[in-house]
Amino acid sequence: MASTGPPQSLKRSDTSLTRKVDQQFDSGIHPAYSGMAALPYFDEFDPSTIDVLLVTHFHLDHAASLPYFLEKTTFIGRVFMTHATKAIYKLLLSDYVKVSKVSVEDMLYDEQDILHCMDKIRVIDFHQSLEVNGKLFWCDTARHVLGAAMFMVDIAGVRVLYTGDYSHEEDLHLRATEILQFSPDICIIESTYGVQLHQPRNVREKRFTDVIHSTISQGGCVLIPAFALGCAQGLLLILDEYWSNHPELHNIPIYYASPLAKRCMAIY
Repeated sequence: MASTGPPQSLKRSDTSLTRKVDQQFDSGIHPAYSGMAALPYFDEFDPSTIDVLLVTHFHLDHAASLPYFLEKTTFIGRVFMTHATKAIYKLLLSDYVKVSKVSVEDMLYDEQDILHCMDKIRVIDFHQSLEVNGKLFWCDTARHVLGAAMFMVDIAGVRVLYTGDYSHEEDLHLRATEILQFSPDICIIESTYGVQLHQPRNVREKRFTDVIHSTISQGGCVLIPAFALGCAQGLLLILDEYWSNHPELHNIPIYYASPLAKRCMAIY
């Protein structure tokens, strides 16, 4: 069993992985590097021994090496992700290839590889149970982004929970992580912010809208750099709700300048 998600998740020191790996979670890249250096350590195990690959969500650090893994290694297993993840994943990967400023030699894959990869991806519904080669698995909502899932895998009665990125906080377009129906025997938990405390959502949103309202009242405009998927949609909903409650702002337009976000808006 191996995780090839966020940076440093699969280390070269994990030599035990070379003995027996038949289950993989995620297939990301390291965003700070390009070319082969950005890939997980696929040489630490034999891809042909993996029969199931489960992808939690569409972010690059969890899914961007998937076309390489499916098209350029010996992997012949099955890949699963949710409907929304697959729909957005194709748009995000195509955008990633277009904006990557690397040499031809450093390109990990091209548009054709992405298209071939999409044909091999199967979709799974939340709470749907599937079985492959004796492994029973299902997924619950993880809240992180649209379509994000946490997977529970049952192998010979031992339940393993792999969360990916998740959040227990509900917002305007995503509900909170579900309470699991079954307790896992083993948890593999994303912990990027595991030791940090964030302000409550209502406090953060008030700070956000207060700054915007104050700036506009003084004749200014506000430019907001935001991730095109997830963050942008959340901020737009916050602003839409705030604008509807403040008639004095009704003549102030809101624009978002992201072709990728625009293409994905129909999915949201």
